[in-house]
Amino acid sequence: MFAYVPGNSLFHKLNPISKLVFLIFLTVIILLVSSILFYSLIFIIIFSIALLNGIKLSLLFRKLRYIFIILVVSVILNIFFNAIPTEEEIVLFYLFGFKFLPIRRLAVYYALKAFFMVMILYTSTIIYTYTTDMRDFVYALMKLKIPYRYCYALMVGIRYIPLIEQEAKTISLAQRARGFGFERVNTVRKAYNLIFERLIATLITILRKAYVTSISMENRCFGIYKDRTNLVKMYFKWKDIIFIILCCAIFIATTLYIFQLLPILRFPSLYSIFLKYFNS
Repeated sequence: MFAYVPGNSLFHKLNPISKLVFLIFLTVIILLVSSILFYSLIFIIIFSIALLNGIKLSLLFRKLRYIFIILVVSVILNIFFNAIPTEEEIVLFYLFGFKFLPIRRLAVYYALKAFFMVMILYTSTIIYTYTTDMRDFVYALMKLKIPYRYCYALMVGIRYIPLIEQEAKTISLAQRARGFGFERVNTVRKAYNLIFERLIATLITILRKAYVTSISMENRCFGIYKDRTNLVKMYFKWKDIIFIILCCAIFIATTLYIFQLLPILRFPSLYSIFLKYFNS
């Protein structure tokens, strides 16, 4: 899901800190935006960036399918249970014509907002991990004079994410080879046993690997010296500086637009489009 894949795209050639600045600016903008149409525009841009940086459309869909299904279910539940049951709240329509199934404007707004926020942040994280080697990320942090002990701990934590996924797949194949896969599950109890055994086996395997990693670090006297010499040196190049300047310019312009400090046409709300559609 979050594995690094070598490539020659623009994001592959950028310094990891430059891409981290991009993620920070994107996160701040996501928290400031209130328009659903603006959210959808940002998602289209992030989706296009993923495709332009070597992530195939089929691969991106495969990476997003589980979170997409969860978010769709979450949107449906939030529409029904995250509304304010007051007479002042605007009701868009009644589901199936029943008065006890109102679809309120505020509930739809917050459900769609949460959907786009998670999808944008999740997709941007996939872009970062797909185009960034964690070793380069650690070397870049060390270049910023951050102690290498903390950098290495962060790298190990991030590197274990795809490792956990791979171990879960291996255990799943082992269960299927023994005739105990999802295709043989026909009761709730069997499904519970299958999932429970898979989780326990994955947890034990990861704990063993973590123990081996800690023993290896102790045998090599990791952290005995304050400074460390690395074979790879990470530098900021001209494309990194230009990319950061471009990100800063877009971030400032977007922030001014959000706070209505730029004389630019505002995004219409979905509710106004909804009214115009039904009134016409």
